[in-house]
Amino acid sequence: MNESIDFSKNLSKNIELIKTNFHQSPELSVRTIELVSKRKCSLVYLDGIVNTELIREGIMDPLFSIRVIDEDFINTLMSRYIRSESVHEVISLSDSIDGVARGKTLVLVDGFERGLLVNTAEWEKRQIEQSTRQRNVQGPLIAFSEQLSANLNVIHNFIQSPNLMVEKRQMGTSSKTDVAIVYLTDRVDQKVLTKTLDQIDTLQVDYALESRIIDKTLENKQKTIFPLIFTTELPDATVSALYEGKIAILMNGTPSASIVPCLFVQFFQQPGDYYVKPGNSMRFLTWISFFLTTLLPGSYVALVKFHSHWVPKKFVKEFFTHKHTLFPVWFEVFLIIFLLQLLSYGSFKISKDSIIVVSLISTVTIGSTAVDAKLIHPLSLVVVGVTFLANTLLTVGTFSLTLYHLRYAFLLIGSLFGFTGMIVGFVLMIIHLALLRSVGVPYLAPIIPFNAKEMKDVFFRGNLHQLINSKHTYPHDQKEQPK
Repeated sequence: MNESIDFSKNLSKNIELIKTNFHQSPELSVRTIELVSKRKCSLVYLDGIVNTELIREGIMDPLFSIRVIDEDFINTLMSRYIRSESVHEVISLSDSIDGVARGKTLVLVDGFERGLLVNTAEWEKRQIEQSTRQRNVQGPLIAFSEQLSANLNVIHNFIQSPNLMVEKRQMGTSSKTDVAIVYLTDRVDQKVLTKTLDQIDTLQVDYALESRIIDKTLENKQKTIFPLIFTTELPDATVSALYEGKIAILMNGTPSASIVPCLFVQFFQQPGDYYVKPGNSMRFLTWISFFLTTLLPGSYVALVKFHSHWVPKKFVKEFFTHKHTLFPVWFEVFLIIFLLQLLSYGSFKISKDSIIVVSLISTVTIGSTAVDAKLIHPLSLVVVGVTFLANTLLTVGTFSLTLYHLRYAFLLIGSLFGFTGMIVGFVLMIIHLALLRSVGVPYLAPIIPFNAKEMKDVFFRGNLHQLINSKHTYPHDQKEQPK
């Protein structure tokens, strides 16, 4: 194993070991130069991911200016000659290989069993842009990028305080990925922090390409369709969560942050709510949209099949009679929902130039043609249309994916058991939500368990001054409380 192999004093042997571990890759560059007293020195790096200007000015030029090589030459080189903000000493092959793979330049000198790793990485990255999936009507327009350092820079720009703590980890054994755990030391819930760090530290994977691998660990094997980790691409939403005592987890290569603890009410708190007057907030409308998008299709089918006697006969004959349509009402609604969901997914995968054509074809096919051919009832089309319009207000995090499952579930319950079944199903959903935990915090807090002080930002957006100046607290299960 590489962990047991240390460098020898023979430079050629060390270089051969590195080349072997990189499988003689043509990208591996070894630049050997001759120092004073004909002592050889090699610079090892991966071509294409390093800044050659930094290598030349920060390493090679100082090396050529050296006049004396003594027994403490490596320490002298690190402290007096290498011009870089990040230099550290290595003695093992594994540390050196990992550093070179991450864009650093390894400096080895013949006759020394130690080397230096100098940060010379230059990764390609896109500029900070506006989010196309999560947008603010008011407030900042910038979104996270795939570069962890750039994302941390944005957070530091928002929170210029010594209380901002960034703890870094590396995930993966075969390929290491940088992960940052960000929180405010004076506001973070210590129990949540301890549990989060413990669970992250237990994660053992060969490689980590996205933050979902961490999210799954933090969910602690709870079986549910509801997201227990809040993900956002918006830096202002992340910063707001930090001020509320939460923790943000960012991974290099992932243009979003994972927020814990995640509460159910958090998916109704649109970032734009905090940039307008309380009366202009869309919070209450968002809650109404949740009930519409999940319960409306099932309620419509239940009303047609089991409870049409609740409606005046003239309306039943006009709107609830499906004798002239090909499919039963439950299948009509299911078919339209499925086709619209197919269209929604497809619009993210096809080219932008094709979206207009696909939308036009879908409108003609699902709309006028299907109704004229008496495949579906016009009212079914209206009901599903309202359902999808309501869904557009619930796009925070990954909650919209959960709504698809809920919609199908209540549609099935409504078509089989009517309103009675839907009420029972809704109560069971509430019980399920009350049993869920996000890193030890009840998912339905502050509704269950009820906390009147925290309710000022649930169904309505409260006074902004009170929200800013009040410290958030999170309940924990009694068995987890310290004695």
